[in-house]
Amino acid sequence: MAPEVTLTMAAWQVEPRWFLEAVESALGQRGCDLELIVVDDGSPDPVQEVLIGIDDPRLRVVRIEHGGTAAARNAGIAHAQGRLIRFLDADDVLELDSTARLAALIGDRDDVVAYGATVVCDEQLRPTRTIASSLEGDVVEACLLGRFDVRHVSMLFPRRVVELAGPWVGGYAISEDWDFVLRALEHSKVRAEPLAATYYRRHGASRTGAAGVAAGEADRLRVVQRYFERHPERRGTRFERTVLAATHLDRASAYAATGQRGAAATRLARAARLAPIPAAAKTVQLLARGLRRRLRP
Repeated sequence: MAPEVTLTMAAWQVEPRWFLEAVESALGQRGCDLELIVVDDGSPDPVQEVLIGIDDPRLRVVRIEHGGTAAARNAGIAHAQGRLIRFLDADDVLELDSTARLAALIGDRDDVVAYGATVVCDEQLRPTRTIASSLEGDVVEACLLGRFDVRHVSMLFPRRVVELAGPWVGGYAISEDWDFVLRALEHSKVRAEPLAATYYRRHGASRTGAAGVAAGEADRLRVVQRYFERHPERRGTRFERTVLAATHLDRASAYAATGQRGAAATRLARAARLAPIPAAAKTVQLLARGLRRRLRP
C-alpha cells in the first residue's frame, strides 16, 4: 500500500553528521505514514555509505548522474509514491510533528498547499531568527511581490499540484525553490500553521556577499519573466510594473547591505520610475538604513 506522504531529499557531497540528523528527523516524523527518498546527485562519495547504519524499510536511496538540485528533486518526484510530497534539504532538521500537522491542514484536498514556519539556525542548530507568514488563500501576487516569506522545506504539496506546477527548473544560482513554489501556487490555495516546521541550518556554503547579490538579481528577474511568459495577459499592466518595482527595491536593499551604494541607488531609481509613490517611502527607509551602516565604527 502506498504511503500517504513522500519526503524527498536532494543530497550531494553531504556533511555526514548534518546529513544523518536530517535523515533521522525525516524518518522520525510522528503521526503520518511516510517514505523517505534520498536522491544522491552523483556525489563522488556515495551517500549510501553514510546511511549504512540505518535499517528502515521506509528509506530508499536513488543515485543519479550529477545534474544539480533541480534534477535531484525531479528524480525524487519520479520515484514518489505518496499523495503528498515534501521537499527536504540534506542539512536541515524537521520538527517531529510538522508533517502530520501540515497533512491535517490539507485533509483530502488536492488543491491546497500547507506550510509552517522556518527557524533559521547557525551550524549548531542554535536559532537566530524565524521566517514565517500568516497569509492564506490565493498568494500568487504576494509571492511575486516578496510578501509571502515561506521556505519550500516547510511546505507540503499535494501530488496533483506538483504535477500541474511542472518540473523543477535548473540554471538558477539561488532561486530554484522560488520559481517552483510560485508555479505551484498558481494551481493552489495555501493554509498556514504558526508552529515551526523546519530548522534551517545556515553555514559557510550559504551564498552571501556581492557575487551572491548579483546572482540573486538575475534569478529574480528570470522568475518574474517566466511568470509573465505564462501569463501574457498581465504584461504591460500596472501589476507588472509593481512587480518589477518590488524586484528592484529588493535588490536595492541587498546591494545596500553589502556596501554597494551605487548599485543600490541605480535599483532605487529604476523602482521609482516604475512605481513612484510606493518607492518613495521605501527609498527613505533604505537610505536611512544605509546611513546608519556607514556611521557604525
